[in-house]
Amino acid sequence: MIAKTITTKIISLALTGFAACAIALAGIVAAPVSIARAEETTSPQGVSNARLEYRLKQMKLQLQGQQNRIDLARLAAEEAQDRIESLKAEGKDTASLESALAIFNDQIDEAQAKHDEAQDIIDAHAGFDANGKVTDAEQAKATLQGARGAMREAQEILHNAGRDFRQAVRDFRQNNKPNKPNQQQP
Repeated sequence: MIAKTITTKIISLALTGFAACAIALAGIVAAPVSIARAEETTSPQGVSNARLEYRLKQMKLQLQGQQNRIDLARLAAEEAQDRIESLKAEGKDTASLESALAIFNDQIDEAQAKHDEAQDIIDAHAGFDANGKVTDAEQAKATLQGARGAMREAQEILHNAGRDFRQAVRDFRQNNKPNKPNQQQP
């Protein structure tokens, strides 16, 4: 029984040692490959080509999302125009709303122009090939920065346009509250 325990311990120790050696050997063999891979995909600034390629894909998705938001803003403007026309038919003074809506539409057009600028930068894909692979890391980085800047401007314009139009609607509602009849208390 004691011999069996000692034999089990020796076998266990040998297997553990063998496993440790295998892990160490795997690390030694894999290290040069991973270092070589890191060197071939890393630009001088330390941003890997894979990261730039990922950012390009994300930027394309963000551009689509931004276009969807611009389209929704246009739809909201159309619905607001319909509502303004119905308020006019009721005899309400809608001059302030019409003015705010005209400004809102102009701002949507400005946001669309900035968005289109970002889209043009991405479509030119300087620094990337047709498949989105980095060909020049510096140009790729500049492409992404330029597109991001234009997208931010479009987002800011659209945000401010929505905020200002909502405020104009609030002001209109405040100024056109229905008159409540005086209620007498018993």
